[in-house]
Amino acid sequence: LILIHPSTFQVASVAPAVQRGTYVRIACLHLQPNSNGQTRATTTSKSITFRSPLCLQLSTMGLLSKYFRRVTIDKTCRDMLHPDQACYGAWCTFLYQGVLGGLRHYLPAVLTPLLFRIRQWNEPEVWKHFFRQYLCCVLAGLPMTGGSFIAFSWFVLIPSLAGGITVQHLPPHIVRAQGIGLFNMYLEFLIRRARSPLMASLRTSRPCATGVFALLSAGIMAARQYLHVDRFWFARTYPGVASGTPSRCQHGSGSNEVEVSCQKHITREVLKSFCIGLAISLVKNVLPNAKMLLRDPLGLLRLLATRFDLGLLGFITLYKALYEVVNCTLTPRCSPGGSFGPIERSAIGGFMAGLAYCCFPNYLLFTFPITELVELCWLVYMRHDAWPKPVLVRWLDHRTPVSMLLYTACLGLLCHLRIVYPFHVNRYWHKLMANGTWGRSEALAHGYASILMGYK
Repeated sequence: LILIHPSTFQVASVAPAVQRGTYVRIACLHLQPNSNGQTRATTTSKSITFRSPLCLQLSTMGLLSKYFRRVTIDKTCRDMLHPDQACYGAWCTFLYQGVLGGLRHYLPAVLTPLLFRIRQWNEPEVWKHFFRQYLCCVLAGLPMTGGSFIAFSWFVLIPSLAGGITVQHLPPHIVRAQGIGLFNMYLEFLIRRARSPLMASLRTSRPCATGVFALLSAGIMAARQYLHVDRFWFARTYPGVASGTPSRCQHGSGSNEVEVSCQKHITREVLKSFCIGLAISLVKNVLPNAKMLLRDPLGLLRLLATRFDLGLLGFITLYKALYEVVNCTLTPRCSPGGSFGPIERSAIGGFMAGLAYCCFPNYLLFTFPITELVELCWLVYMRHDAWPKPVLVRWLDHRTPVSMLLYTACLGLLCHLRIVYPFHVNRYWHKLMANGTWGRSEALAHGYASILMGYK
């Protein structure tokens, strides 16, 4: 944590502590200009008693905000946002760079549905819908990516929230997918910034994080089996199996299906997951280095060989394998002494499959089941007839655009946090913001740091 005095540019680096009664050593670097125009640096240090983690965090954050307001009181938008251009030129640059950034940012989201309609590419209506949707995304994205760079009230938060209002013009599937993704990144920021012992153990202890992920996975698989929903997850349930047919494995989907042995079924499903994981790992490495396909294909192959993500591939494959093995093992046909129904088998299988998290500990992967389980629990509550549903709950379920609110709020928060707390924000958001703004977010972050450090 860095504190800066606006007049003397005194920089204080505070060492973090997590317990009461300990001492915190503050090292202060004094930067003072001399008569020759050079800067002389002196250092001092002192110790203070650490009484409350929350009080220290809030007080230092308040000091940082106060110093920032003082340092920037005489700064203009040109000092912060476009130091090498006048306002008119900066607006023109923002316009064409915003269009280019929107084209690059929204291309995967609008191209994916088009790939699923490959047999209808000869129909003009398909292409009209594609280009109309693409144009709508780019135009709606201009205020979102530019909202952080138009005004300087409340730094980045308020302008980004105002820009996010245009989310209503985006396609619903993009709003939902990106809204949940942005919210997961915000959860990651909270986990990185939290100072409680529990959060510290989740960050540093792989067994602890794996256990929590396994519990979340168990709840997700049980809810999916109860709801009979077909949503994206790393394993699928088999809703066609009724609880009255306990002698059959859970992978059967109906009386007309040819009976498949557990061994063949597990082998087939694991092979599918392996192929999916292999494709995802390849795309993850090829897309950022697509230019090397033509310029240096051998270099791209070497890059794939050295940076191939075995952890992600192992997680996707092992998760599916553990779930299918446990599911088939717990059927009464394979374990005559057992009396587990489909929901219980799904929960146990989900817990065991969640242990695969130890292969690929990742913040985004950890936050994904949190939001998924919350959404599934809400669906279970709304579909369960025995539980009362007040009028307010029904109104929230039918009238509240949760995805739009999540998208707008998290967009503003993450744009602000990217600039103010860059080390606690997911690096993928750094890339997304740089792509969507065509690099302007990097210039804004550097300008913020330069002004705060006294270089401007």
